[in-house]
Amino acid sequence: MFPRLLEIGSFHVASYGLFVALGYLAGILLLKRYREEMGLSEDRFWTLIYAVFFGAVLGGKLMFIALNWGQFSSGQLHLIRDFRYGFVFYGGFIGCLASGAWYARRLGVPFFANADYFALAGAVGHAIGRLGCLAAGCCHGAPTTLPWAITFRDPDCLVPDSLLGRPLHPSQLYEVLGNLLIAGAVWKLLAKRAEGRVAAGTPFLVYIPLYALLRFLVEFTRADDRGGFLLGLSPAQWTAVLLVAAALAAWVLRRRPRLAGA
Repeated sequence: MFPRLLEIGSFHVASYGLFVALGYLAGILLLKRYREEMGLSEDRFWTLIYAVFFGAVLGGKLMFIALNWGQFSSGQLHLIRDFRYGFVFYGGFIGCLASGAWYARRLGVPFFANADYFALAGAVGHAIGRLGCLAAGCCHGAPTTLPWAITFRDPDCLVPDSLLGRPLHPSQLYEVLGNLLIAGAVWKLLAKRAEGRVAAGTPFLVYIPLYALLRFLVEFTRADDRGGFLLGLSPAQWTAVLLVAAALAAWVLRRRPRLAGA
């Protein structure tokens, strides 16, 4: 594809970074639209954005280091020099949850009610960010004979040489389309919530299993290094299972009368 969108001499604009930035921007603009409904002042809104952003960066990087510790310990990868590379989505997602929960507790902001809006923004931003993965060749698919296969030929992309020129699953596009469908479902639930037809927290708790199912299935089509397997499942698939269990537990607990106003 196009790992470098623009190149002038030694200066270049990486497609991956650009699309990730656009994904964050789109998510922030969506959240900005719902700021008053979230009950946040302008200052509190931006404090929350910064907290969640740094939680995402830190969580995504820590999980990448954990999954690739061998490469860091051998010196193949360096923490500072290679900081801009290697962020794991689920690590970033967990980091967002942790920082968002901390912020909500500190300022008395309802966590689940506001998480509904972040689910919508996250799904839209994630879809845009995956276009960066497609352009860079990361998170690439396995060889396939399906008619919608895509082929990478640029030697600067992140697809290994052994797979260049071979038709591959468009795993990145599977996630783009899946995230857009999830965003549509969350948006409809937000509309129903505004009408009082569903409880606060429902869109967020629906988003988690929907994306987990999407990611669980897409993992079977990927051929990049995802940190090893246990019982035939990748770390992302195990994380998906655990998050679904956590979402179901939260759903059950929130239905108890004593937590009805959480």
